[in-house]
Amino acid sequence: MNYKISIVGTRETILGFKALGLEPFYVSEPEAAVATLYDLKKERAETKGESHNKYAIIFIMEDLMSAVTDDDYKKLTADPLPAIIPLPSHLGSSGYGLKKLKTIVEKAVGMDILN
Repeated sequence: MNYKISIVGTRETILGFKALGLEPFYVSEPEAAVATLYDLKKERAETKGESHNKYAIIFIMEDLMSAVTDDDYKKLTADPLPAIIPLPSHLGSSGYGLKKLKTIVEKAVGMDILN
């Protein structure tokens, strides 16, 4: 299967990632980022007659994650693919990615081992 990797963020923040082979999706508002995540999650590709997720990984700038509610996050991450990975933008880290990572680790291990 041939999966793709995408990145969601403002044009000036993610343009360079295109040179690395990532498929950029330019958004500037958090609400538009949520809609884009849902759209990318729905996209399908076919390989040898089998349908699968088009994207294995979706990177998104942390500053655009503010509109992602807990309910949205659960829906977006319910399946193993695509993996949604928040990255700090040129504005720096908002702490969103680390907070979500701590939650995942705590659920898996039973305690917070990242502090």
